[in-house]
Amino acid sequence: MFCPNCGFELDGDLRYCTECGYALEDAKAVLNSASNEVAEEPSVINEAAEEIFASDETEKEPSAGAEAGEEKSPVESDPVADEEDDRPKDDVSSDATPSIPAVRADRPKPSNPVAKPVAAPAPAPAANVSAQKKDPKALYIVGIIVGLAAIAIFSYLLFFSKSSDDVAHYGQDKAIVVAQESKITPTDAKGEKIKKYSVTLNGDNGYSTNAEVKGDEGFTVSQFPDIKPGKYTLTVRDSKSKVEWSIPVKVVDNSKSTDAVKEVSLEVPKANEDDTKTGEGDKKDGGAAADNTAAYAAYKQKCQEYLACYGEPRIVEATDSVYAMRGLCLVDLVDFDQDGQPELLTVANGMSDDELKSAWNGDIEGLQKSYTVEVWSAADGGVKRLYSQNWLDNSNGGTMFLPLIKADDGSILVSQSTYEMSNAITALLAGRQALAGDNTSVYGKKCDVFSLVSNYESWGVAPSEGNGYEYYYASEGKDISETDYNALYQQFGYGHNYRTYYFFDFSTSGYGSISGESHVDPNRVAEVTKDTLKKVGIE
Repeated sequence: MFCPNCGFELDGDLRYCTECGYALEDAKAVLNSASNEVAEEPSVINEAAEEIFASDETEKEPSAGAEAGEEKSPVESDPVADEEDDRPKDDVSSDATPSIPAVRADRPKPSNPVAKPVAAPAPAPAANVSAQKKDPKALYIVGIIVGLAAIAIFSYLLFFSKSSDDVAHYGQDKAIVVAQESKITPTDAKGEKIKKYSVTLNGDNGYSTNAEVKGDEGFTVSQFPDIKPGKYTLTVRDSKSKVEWSIPVKVVDNSKSTDAVKEVSLEVPKANEDDTKTGEGDKKDGGAAADNTAAYAAYKQKCQEYLACYGEPRIVEATDSVYAMRGLCLVDLVDFDQDGQPELLTVANGMSDDELKSAWNGDIEGLQKSYTVEVWSAADGGVKRLYSQNWLDNSNGGTMFLPLIKADDGSILVSQSTYEMSNAITALLAGRQALAGDNTSVYGKKCDVFSLVSNYESWGVAPSEGNGYEYYYASEGKDISETDYNALYQQFGYGHNYRTYYFFDFSTSGYGSISGESHVDPNRVAEVTKDTLKKVGIE
C-alpha cells in the first residue's frame, strides 16, 4: 500500500508511515466516517479506489472505531464484486468503496512528521486515475467519428453539390452566359427534369425563335438557327403542366466560349413561406390582398420576357390626331376572382410604327387582331396562361379598347364584342343582311381557368315593311326573346363597366385617370404599365 500523505510505498501492516510519520490508523478512521457521504458515487470511482487500496486490506488492524465496537466500515465489508451477480454495475449501493477525494478533503496533518530527503510524488485522485485510463479510448472514438464526418462532407461536396455556375434560377436578374455548345437542362418545381417542353428566345436585338424539345437530356443553343451574340430572355414552357418559366441569358460567340457555362441546370427558386403566408385577417370580407411576393416574382419573369420581345409601351401617331399604342402596351394586376391574389393582365402589339400606320389606312380588322390580350396566374414558381384573345373592341369612330366588366358577385370579367353571327341568328335572318349589331361574350376565372360566363347577341335588319330595324336575339347559340336579351345586357353590359383600357384613340388624355374614372386613355395605360413593372421588381 501507499501512504495517503506522501505516497511512499509501505510494506506490511503499519500504524505509521516510515517515511513521513503519518498516522495510518487516523486516515482509516476518516475514511470510514466519509464512506456514507460518497455511497452514491459512480462505480468508476469505486473501481479506481479499489486499485489504489488493492493490497491485503482484509488483514489490516481494525480502526479505532472498530475497536470501540462500532459498525464495520464499508472498507472492511465484503467487496462490491461479490454482489455483481445480484444487481447491475451502475447500481451503486451504500456499501460501495469510498473515493479518495472525499478522504483527502478531511485528511489531518501528521503530528510527528519524519524528515525525508526526497518526497515521492503523491498518487493522483481516483477520479482522475479513472479518467486517464479512459481518455485515450474516448479520444480514439471521437477521432474516428470526426474523421468519418469529414469524409462524408467531402464526398458530398465532391460528388453531389453543384457550383454556382452549374445552377441558375428562373427569374434571376443576372444573365447566364452561354455559348453554342452550352448544355441547358430545365427542371420543374419538384426539381425533376422536364421531358417535353418548348423553348423560346426573345432578344433585345429583335431576334426571336422557338424550338420543341423532347427528352430530359436538355438542349444546346446551337439548336436555334442563326442565333447571334446578344442578350435574350429564355422561356421554358412545360408541355404537360402549361407552366412557363423565364430567365435572362447572354449568348457569346465561340471566341469567348471560355466565359460561358458548359452545363447548367435551370431550377425554380425555393419559396419563402413568410412571403406567401396569408393570415386570417387577410381573408375577412373578401379581404385585403395577401402578401403576393412570390406571385410578383413569377410575374416579373413574364414581364421580362415580353419587354425583350415587344419593348416598352410606345404611343404612335397613326395619322393626324389619331394615336395608337404598340410594344408591351399594358401590364396590370387585376384580381379577377377576388381571392386576394391578383392575376397579371397583359396586352401587347408587335407592329412597327410603319406597319401600324399602314394597317390604320387599310386594314382596321387586322389592326384589331394585332393586339394580344392575355391573363396569367402564378403557378409553381412560374406563370400559367389562363386566357388569350387576339382582338380589341372598336367603336364606329375607330377607337379600340379592352373592357373589363364587374359582375354582381364582385368578380371581374373580360368582355369581347365581335361581328360574328351565331348559327341561330344566321338561320333566323334567312339570307337577309344585318345592318347593325354585335356578338358579346364575357369570360371569367373559375377553378383556375377562364371560361365563358355569358354570351348574348343582337342583330338588326331592314324590316320587310316600314322604316327602322327588325331585331333578332340569341344567347350561346340559341335564339332568345328581347326581354331575355335585355336582362343579360343589364347584367353584363357596359353599365357594369369596371375599367376600359384604350389603345387606339383620337386623344391621349381625354378619358380621365385610373384612380378615378374607369376609362383609361393610351397615355394613362402606359403609366399603369410602368407602375406595375415597378411593383413586380422591374425599374
